[in-house]
Amino acid sequence: MSGGLIVHLNGWPGVGKLTIGRVLANRLSARLVDNHLLHDVAIGCTGLADPGRWPLYEQVRHAAYEALKDRPDAETFVMTNALCANDPRERQAWEDVVDLAMARNAALVPVVLEAGFGENSRRLRSPERVGRKLADPAVLASFMTEDSIQKPDVPDLLVLDVTRLSADQAADAICRHLRSGAGERFQPATDRHRNLQP
Repeated sequence: MSGGLIVHLNGWPGVGKLTIGRVLANRLSARLVDNHLLHDVAIGCTGLADPGRWPLYEQVRHAAYEALKDRPDAETFVMTNALCANDPRERQAWEDVVDLAMARNAALVPVVLEAGFGENSRRLRSPERVGRKLADPAVLASFMTEDSIQKPDVPDLLVLDVTRLSADQAADAICRHLRSGAGERFQPATDRHRNLQP
């Protein structure tokens, strides 16, 4: 696809967003904006449990998105997040993504990655996550019980079960979705992207 595109990967921690995002960004010659790229600045400066983490993260996110707004129009972004439907802070995070896409007059294609709990838990415990990201399946289970992942209520949405897919296979499926919507279907983002499925 040509530029002017933002592909947003959302899903529970450990589902494979960063791994898939790296493969996808490489295939699309896109800029990868992983959520931990921004979170890690705040965590490194304040600590994971410090209440100052969230205001700092939001400042970092704001500054990063301001910089992304000014990237050349043809650039494609692959972004990752773990945004829940009922958390006001995470709903605002999605609003900020929509604002970014609208400011760039870019198509915004939301992709929700899902996996069975057993596989998601297995991936969650991978060695590279320990000490950096959520790695406790019990905490993941509580998140899943208390909330759900945001699913924007737009025709461009792709919900992809990656339980049995490698990162390459998942990226293949996303690329097929992008090709299917090239041209007329994927129009620049509008306020309709703010609406979430119930």
